[in-house]
Amino acid sequence: MCCYSIQLANFILNLPILRIAGTIVGLILFINARSLPLVWHINVLLPFGIVRCKYRILSFCHTLLLRPSATRHKAVVAQLESCCPVGANPFEFTATCRSWASPDETDWFGHVNNSTYAKARDAALSKFGLAAWPTFVNAGGWIILGSTHYHFLREIPRFAGYEMNLSIGAWDHKWLYLVCRFTTPLSKPLENPSSGESEGPTVLDQRSTSGSESSRSSDDDTTSSSSTIPISSLNLKEKADGTTLHCFTVSRLCFKMGRITVPPAIVMACEGFSRPPKVGSYSHESPPPHWVHPHALRNASDSLDVYRRFLAGGWRDVPEGDSWWVEPLSGPTEERRRANLTRLEVIDRGVVGCMNI
Repeated sequence: MCCYSIQLANFILNLPILRIAGTIVGLILFINARSLPLVWHINVLLPFGIVRCKYRILSFCHTLLLRPSATRHKAVVAQLESCCPVGANPFEFTATCRSWASPDETDWFGHVNNSTYAKARDAALSKFGLAAWPTFVNAGGWIILGSTHYHFLREIPRFAGYEMNLSIGAWDHKWLYLVCRFTTPLSKPLENPSSGESEGPTVLDQRSTSGSESSRSSDDDTTSSSSTIPISSLNLKEKADGTTLHCFTVSRLCFKMGRITVPPAIVMACEGFSRPPKVGSYSHESPPPHWVHPHALRNASDSLDVYRRFLAGGWRDVPEGDSWWVEPLSGPTEERRRANLTRLEVIDRGVVGCMNI
């Protein structure tokens, strides 16, 4: 009886129709591999989980070496702080992620569908967050996405490779605005119109491009029509760095330690972000003056509890005159923050104003 069952199973498996069906199913799974269940979680959430466990993993490794708890904690903190962007200018800190338009992420017309931009941006945001705020994540903090606004400029064709360039736009007492640009290299480099070789369209740099819509919207009531630049005259797609801008997004993020919202300025100062010095530059070997404060919080005990309590509301108990996180982001950095914030807030005001329509 067993032999007959085996022969019957082999006969069924050898049927041509089943072979064809199996091949088709395998091909479908292969084509849609990047959209299978849990793939998004692996790309976005798994890196956060690994970083969040990094302190415990490193502590366990030092425990195996029979090191004292105090020495072990300081060694682990030093390894964590080596990943911090110490001395980085928040407006010059960027992260670039590369991807490609796979068949499962494109529509019938052979272009990347709109939902793919959000999925790809989530993975890029995860990479940016871990690079910019590693100790905050390791201490148990969460980076919460509040909203995202998309502006689609040009389609990305199927199988084309593209880049996502993320940078900090501005921040206020609660929200941080993160800018993301989807770009591809130009097939033909732009020629300089001033050389007389080509009368190409006007090309805007990244800062003027990202703020052009917002600045015109906010100044619409106070600017005469003669001084307003028509949107059709601006080439928002081709950029001076030899890339094509396909999609421009602005995301609002907030930082949570439990249920407490941590101001972005505090989080960035704790990670080492700072305005540039008058001479030279800051680094891990030559950190900014305020670095002693977050470094002391992380080394105040045999764990990150003191640092965690500070982020979870302890900063409120610091006297106003002793707010050490204000000075690192003051001066030219503060001026640029205010200028960018004025442009970016136009998006939120516009959306809220349209909710009553």
